[in-house]
Amino acid sequence: MKKRLLALGLVWGSAVAMFVACGDSGVITGKDSGVDVTQPDVSTPVDAVADTFDAPPTDAPGFIWPDCKSQPTGVPTKTIPEIWSDNPVTPVQVWIEGVYVTAISKGACVAGVACELIIQQDPTYASLAAGAQHAIREWVTSSTSKYFDTLAVGDQVNMLAWAYREVEAGQNELILNVNLLDPGCALKIGTGTPTPITGVHLYDINALADYEMTYGPVLLEIANVTGTPKQQNQTFGLGDTFYDGGSSDGQIISLSPFYMTGGNFVGLDSGVKTKFSSVTGVFNEYYNPDASATKYLEIGARTSTDYP
Repeated sequence: MKKRLLALGLVWGSAVAMFVACGDSGVITGKDSGVDVTQPDVSTPVDAVADTFDAPPTDAPGFIWPDCKSQPTGVPTKTIPEIWSDNPVTPVQVWIEGVYVTAISKGACVAGVACELIIQQDPTYASLAAGAQHAIREWVTSSTSKYFDTLAVGDQVNMLAWAYREVEAGQNELILNVNLLDPGCALKIGTGTPTPITGVHLYDINALADYEMTYGPVLLEIANVTGTPKQQNQTFGLGDTFYDGGSSDGQIISLSPFYMTGGNFVGLDSGVKTKFSSVTGVFNEYYNPDASATKYLEIGARTSTDYP
């Protein structure tokens, strides 16, 4: 699988998945470490080519795509923390009840375009430690995104998907996946107001293992940070008031527009060093297979209110 060439955060899949995850698959113009990084569009030829390898989910006559109105027979119920604990190495179908959508790539899934969801077990947590391993990323291929195009941030949903830890080509992320070979769905059963974990500092989450093995894509807020916005579709490095994303500070964390409507920031001045009272978003990882399998850490904003 080719994991999203960013935080639309693509990967060439195994025979089980055979898909391109929702995500970036364009040409990167720079590192995601405070240097300009173009957020490529997910509707790319790469997605289209990958989906030609998708086979029907079953050759049984009369197969009906699941709608999540009821739990399929034989599929175990799992919470997100239980999926983290199981840490499956091959795709396992799971039924997940009552979780919350905290982010959607480009603001919404669109039929025919690969997309990505971030889901979280509860609306919020009292601390970073309390929220650890309570969120997970889901990849949805362009051929199956039509089953997710009504979802919105804040929806409480029941979900059917396939869980496993993707380790191909240097990756190391626990994910959910839906494609034509591995059917899945999501059904809105209510609404909530996901709110970020507060009291988090950049140094609390500045190692790749923080995302991959410890916390996952939890919704969080970091106060009093500085950065210099680039173009509206580009990430930019974050630091405290005395630091502005320089490469000498080890692992850089960037602010990404990947989960913004259209994948673009709104209301930021390009090239102007800016102090933010806080930034809010989903903690996530951008994997770039075209740059020696480089990984970058990001905070994915969803709306302009996430960076007052």
